[in-house]
Amino acid sequence: MRQREAESRAGQSLRSFCRDKTCGAPHLVKTQKLKNRWLVDFETASGLYTVAVDQGGNTDVSVWDKNSPR
Repeated sequence: MRQREAESRAGQSLRSFCRDKTCGAPHLVKTQKLKNRWLVDFETASGLYTVAVDQGGNTDVSVWDKNSPR
């Protein structure tokens, strides 16, 4: 899987995840490949999201509190 496909799948997964929530409009921040999966970071007005995309196209969304101390 290439970067563009991973970003597309991640965007679809995030839209599906946010369907019943008020996430806000996502903005792609960064994409990186770690071993056999892609990590795609998005930012919205309400939070930060990382979507992991594996080689089979499966996705997993993580939500990060935008207001937490870093």
